[in-house]
Amino acid sequence: MNDGALASQASARLLPFISGDRLTRTPLFVVMGYVVLTFVLFLTWPINWPIYRGWDWAILTLYVLLCFFALSSAAMAGSAGRAHLAAPLPGIRALLFAGAAASALLLAPSCLAYTGRGPWDVLDALRNQGEAYRLLQFQLYFGESRERALVVASRFLAGPLMYAVLPLGVIHWRRIGWTGRAALAVSVVCSIVFSIMRGTDKEIADLFLIGFAALMVSLGRALTLSGRSVRVARRFWLPALIGLALLIPAQGLFTERKEARLPGFDNKAVVCANNSRICADLDSPLIAWLPFQERFGLSEFILATSSGWFGLHLALQKPFESSLGVGHSPAALSVYEALTGDDQPHKRTYTYRNGADEWPEDNYWSTLIAWIANDVGFTGAVAMLALIGFAWGVWWREAAAGMSDPAAVLFVLATTTVFYLPANNQVFAAYEGYSIFFAWLGVWWWHRSRQRIYAALPLATIGAAA
Repeated sequence: MNDGALASQASARLLPFISGDRLTRTPLFVVMGYVVLTFVLFLTWPINWPIYRGWDWAILTLYVLLCFFALSSAAMAGSAGRAHLAAPLPGIRALLFAGAAASALLLAPSCLAYTGRGPWDVLDALRNQGEAYRLLQFQLYFGESRERALVVASRFLAGPLMYAVLPLGVIHWRRIGWTGRAALAVSVVCSIVFSIMRGTDKEIADLFLIGFAALMVSLGRALTLSGRSVRVARRFWLPALIGLALLIPAQGLFTERKEARLPGFDNKAVVCANNSRICADLDSPLIAWLPFQERFGLSEFILATSSGWFGLHLALQKPFESSLGVGHSPAALSVYEALTGDDQPHKRTYTYRNGADEWPEDNYWSTLIAWIANDVGFTGAVAMLALIGFAWGVWWREAAAGMSDPAAVLFVLATTTVFYLPANNQVFAAYEGYSIFFAWLGVWWWHRSRQRIYAALPLATIGAAA
């Protein structure tokens, strides 16, 4: 929508609304489809999960289906209804510049604190990703904790700005000019360098996920206003093509990292979940028809993305013990322990107790569901998933149909949460996840109550301004 047209509407205190039936729900279906697929592959791929009783398989499957139903039905309910058009978030270019500047200024201190090397060593780190990951682990255990704490605090404070650069830059790409696009490029490069220096996949995976979610918001806005899918699709084929092209080097880097970390990867004789004896049967008749390289690569991907369901199974076998509301993330647990010196809530969590089954939380996934259940039990986790799903749907409706930029940032954050559901509580795994969520939740609440436009306009008037 043209900024001038929308600004004039804001000054007139008008409130156009768009019915929910005009809103595509493709992003919700795509992300939920991925999550469901990870569980289907967990059930069907020839991996020797040590679950020996049919009753245990039935309990796990029924519970996971209940969670899927709660999450997806709540998301559909949240995305339904009218979306009230909001005024644009002011100062987008300044926000992008501030976020990119924070990313650039914190890059060197972050690399030094987490790896002991500066970003100027990025080429050396790229040549040996296994060594980069080992340096990260060494620094986490033996590095200077005071220096790292200062970096963590800085990233906590700057997190809301740094996180918003990519989603808002993608959504407003056509309007931010070259300065805004340069800020976006700086932010992306900083994330890639940080990923290479640490030897971890999270940063690059997040770039793809955030970029996808933001592109979906932009696409949803265009489809809602114009209703002409063919015309709109022509505007998005290039970024989609670029994203697919970038997947090739990203996949190569992922494979290189696995080669450096996992036993048996070099000779491609075996693929297992980390250092466990849970391995894929590459000679199973179910997959023997595939070329060996594809069998190996797919098995590695499935173990990396689906192993959390086994951690959930282990947790379901244990009684609930309260973690006093801090068990939902390692960040909350570490803050509680630092303030109180009490580690008992941590030891009562399902994820910690899974370590007795040789499934320690530091090295293995147990799903977002298990992390939520640490605080509220598995019945409460279903209710919490419904709440997450409803908020996800509401933020999608307001981001795409209502043109709310704060809702767009929260939708991207919620999409990240749901996407990583088979693994962990990704957003709140780090301290800065809390500052990002609560800061943008406050901005969204203020924006929707102060910046809405108050009287109805015909939908044709909105489309004419697009």
